[in-house]
Amino acid sequence: MSSAFEGFVAVHKYQLSAIPEELWQPLFMKLGEDYLDAGSVVELHYGDPLDGYSLHVKADASLERHGNIYLIDHAWTTTPETAKKQLHENPGLLERLENLMDIEAEEMPPEEKDPENEIQHDEDTIRMVADQAGVSYEKAKEALEAEKYEVVNAIMHLTMDEEVKKEADRLQEQVMGQLIASGKAQEKEEKVNKEKEERRKKQIADWMQRRIDYVYQAMWAYIQTYSFSVLKENGQPDTQTAWYINDEVGSALTHSSDPNMACMPFIFSRGASGMIPYSVLFPVKDIAPGAIVTCDLVPRDLGSPMDKIAYLFAFKDRLLPDDDIEEKQKMLIDAYRLVNTELKAQSTQQLSDPRIVTASEAVDVLKASKKPRETPLRVYTTTEFVRQYLKLPNVKFTDDMTSADIIWSSQDFSAWDQLKPGQTINQYPNESCLTFKHNYANLVRQVYGTPSWMMTTYNLVTQLGEFVGDYLASEEEDPENNIWIVKPWNYARGLEISISRSLSEIIRQHDNAVPKIAQRYLTTPCLYNGKKFDLRYIVLVRHIQPTMVACVYNMFWIRLANKKFDLEDLSDYERQFTVMNYSNFQMTQLDYKSFIFNMEKQHKIQWDGVQRDINQAMKGTVCT
Repeated sequence: MSSAFEGFVAVHKYQLSAIPEELWQPLFMKLGEDYLDAGSVVELHYGDPLDGYSLHVKADASLERHGNIYLIDHAWTTTPETAKKQLHENPGLLERLENLMDIEAEEMPPEEKDPENEIQHDEDTIRMVADQAGVSYEKAKEALEAEKYEVVNAIMHLTMDEEVKKEADRLQEQVMGQLIASGKAQEKEEKVNKEKEERRKKQIADWMQRRIDYVYQAMWAYIQTYSFSVLKENGQPDTQTAWYINDEVGSALTHSSDPNMACMPFIFSRGASGMIPYSVLFPVKDIAPGAIVTCDLVPRDLGSPMDKIAYLFAFKDRLLPDDDIEEKQKMLIDAYRLVNTELKAQSTQQLSDPRIVTASEAVDVLKASKKPRETPLRVYTTTEFVRQYLKLPNVKFTDDMTSADIIWSSQDFSAWDQLKPGQTINQYPNESCLTFKHNYANLVRQVYGTPSWMMTTYNLVTQLGEFVGDYLASEEEDPENNIWIVKPWNYARGLEISISRSLSEIIRQHDNAVPKIAQRYLTTPCLYNGKKFDLRYIVLVRHIQPTMVACVYNMFWIRLANKKFDLEDLSDYERQFTVMNYSNFQMTQLDYKSFIFNMEKQHKIQWDGVQRDINQAMKGTVCT
């Protein structure tokens, strides 16, 4: 065994563990030569047996199990966030992907015709002008063309006395000469040409955007992923996901739950030359000449049979005809409806209305539960803002957490067994059941089923089958409003949130290194001057035992979208989202009293009733 091969095995040992050992040596040789040889034994078929492309062993070849290994190039590496921008900047890549995905590209729109040259030769009109003016057909045609097909002007021109005609032509030349001398004619022409050029630019931009959107929606049936780690500034590893599309050969592979080929990414390290991503393809069965080549497109981490079936709906056009997709669709819808019926029955449980008291009453309740103290409160904090702004005279800061009366930590606290009686902390055990979106959705589901104040939510890691069943049922019942917002489990500030109608796109978020939820998008939100808004409240859970006491700050903060709401462009951040304070967009601040006044006026409501509903939802949250 050569030292170079030994080094290759040592560096790539983790990846090689998924490949039969007898194929390591030929793989090493092909990687060294960048030898993309799959085309020597397989070929593309069109319309056989799929509507688009499929991959087949050549008629004069056959493949043996673990007999050889083949390299496949990556046509494109991207991320969901940058994909559209990359396609816009690389028209050649866009065209290649259209061909690879069997997308019939829209032809470039024709240039705008100059109205002056766009003359329609209407035979009947020409004959009518000839009869009225008493001239030949050819003279009538010439007159119509000269007068830009203005029929009355053409007849007048043909019937006018020669002396009058000469005087009219002279006056016209004189006026045109004065216009040219003044520059107004040229100015008008330049303006017309500029407007025409702008219309053409927009026409081309819209055409490109339609093509890009089409490829973006189609790519989820072809795109694959691999994960890698990079070191952050603090030295900690950060797992990231690379999204890639195989070349024409790799993208023609058809799914099978009993595949005859294995296909997987392989990142080849060339040392100082860097990393080169490939995919490797090798037979896991003997394959006869002409047979279709298949691989398993379902990730191994999908354990539930329903989730595996659901995942296939991202690859509907890459499934064999004998894969009964209609039967699978009915199975998922029936399973979803059964669970949904049970959750709706559970959601009939209602909490009693929360008791709302004034601020002074709340202070009295809290004071009654505390004994007066003569010594200052000792505060331990890792939060700079607390140390900077907490200026009460009866407060002293301490660096000894064990002696503190109040602990205010910016980090997750775990030493619960070390707390002493009487110590108060700004966290509570298992608070991730509220602060992580997937945990919160699961908690609400377990306690309330499907309450009216919570949009239907699914964990795309563990509830993929239920989500796809819900999506497919909605597509039958209300396709116009079958829109979902996808959010990371534990990100804030609007990071990595997207809105989509595409089932394939949402399913494939299961493969993201950042786990996500899918939540039904509110398509008929309450609006403020036609714009979306959100309200941010501060809720203090003072204590839970023996009676829960939660205080809500009367003042709330309003965040407002920058554009009026509609569902035409789901990717327009300023139209669909309200979190502008962490973006490059302008943020609008609203005074809460003015907001309430205008909402009551616009919607003919009383805010007290709205506030009771909000309090009920907040109580539902803290009481779970």
